[in-house]
Formats: sequence, structure tokens, C-alpha cells
Amino acid sequence: MVNQTEIDYINRLIEDCLSEDGDALEMKGKFIGDEGLQALMLSDRLERVENLDLTRNKITWRGANHLFQSPKLKQIKRLYIGENALGDKGALALTQAPFIAQLVHLDLRFNGITAGGGEAIGQSDRFVKLQVLVLQENDTGDETLIALARSAGFSRLRKLNVYKTKLSDKGVKALAKSPFLKKLKHLNLARNIIRIEAARALANTKTLTNIETLMMFDTFIGEPGIKILLESRALTKLKTLRLT
Repeated sequence: MVNQTEIDYINRLIEDCLSEDGDALEMKGKFIGDEGLQALMLSDRLERVENLDLTRNKITWRGANHLFQSPKLKQIKRLYIGENALGDKGALALTQAPFIAQLVHLDLRFNGITAGGGEAIGQSDRFVKLQVLVLQENDTGDETLIALARSAGFSRLRKLNVYKTKLSDKGVKALAKSPFLKKLKHLNLARNIIRIEAARALANTKTLTNIETLMMFDTFIGEPGIKILLESRALTKLKTLRLT
């Protein structure tokens, strides 16, 4: 139970961080913690918020539960909740949130999410409007990427960031064969243990042909992998290829 002092503090933060039109609440780096988030969910000023930034606020799954169970976020479209400590319990709770079907942008970077939490997200059929998904620096691994690749629920995805998520060739091969991610334009696979087979799979993809930006630096594809990507006849719309 939050006390009145915490509620008063959060209300002052809302005054400072809420946009004039009430559609954006930028609370990045305020370190409000779980109790602060619980107090935030008591506010009546959330119903018009479309963009909610809770990055770097020392939030765990306990606090996130209050957010993910809230009926007040009726207009939310973009949720930035990276650099916290949601873990797998938080990721699982997220998949049950009433507002999931509204989200177009979800940033979960650096949250201690592993394969279990990542798969729960990837297997969900409720992210039907999501266009941007950031899982950067979570140990979600191949199975999460495989689940995403097999899910029709992510068919609107335009941008996928799985930078440093413990991927191998297995995950990238599944991604390259996905029949559902045809709208993907921006893909970040950097800093993963992926090799020439992953490069070959992407270069020969029959479905990810709309990719415009591909980030594969700090991987192990080597010069042969680079050559394969540069000579790809499938990635004809590629404008940015970062390999080093």
C-alpha cells in the first residue's frame, strides 16, 4: 500500500512530466520504483496518455503488475519501459495487459528477460498492432525469435531490435523463413553469436524482402558472410548495412 507522501510526490512528477495536451508522460530516469509506479496508476490523468516513458526507474515485476493490470491506460500506444528489472515474471504479466492490442511501439531493453519471458511474448497473439519491438540486451535467445517468426500476431512489425540477445544461426534461420514478418524494414541482429549460415539465410530469404536497414556488426559472419549479404538478390531494398 502506498502512502500519501508517495502519492503527492508522483502527482508533482506528473505535473512536471505530462505534456500540455496530456498525451505524453515522459518519466525517464525518475527512479520512482515499484511503489511510485503503484502510486502513478492511481492517477486520473492517465486516460489520455498515448506515449508513456518509464525507462530507468528501478521497476520490478511487482511494480509492473500494477501497470499491466491498470484499466486506465485506454489510449496508450507507445510504452518505453527499458532499463528496469521486469524479468520473466514481468514479461509474462505484460502479455495479459488489457492495453496490449493497442500498442504500436514496445521497448523492453535491458530488463533481465530470458527465454521463458521472451517466448511468452513471442507466442502471444495479442500484439496485433505492434510495429516496433525492442528486446535489446535481454537473454531471450533463439526460441524467442523462433516464436516471433511463427506468430501471425506480429505481422505488422516494421522494426525488430534483438541486439545482444544470445542469438545463434538457428534463430536467424527461422526468422529468414518467417511467412508473417514480410513488413519488416529495420532489423538489428548485432552483437550476437551468428555466423555465415545466418548471413546466407538472410541473403536467400523469400519473405524478408522489404528490409531497408540491417545491423550485423560484432558478429561472426566474417568476410564471406559480408560478401553474401552484399550480393544478395533478395535484399534489394537494403539502404543501410552495418557490418563493422
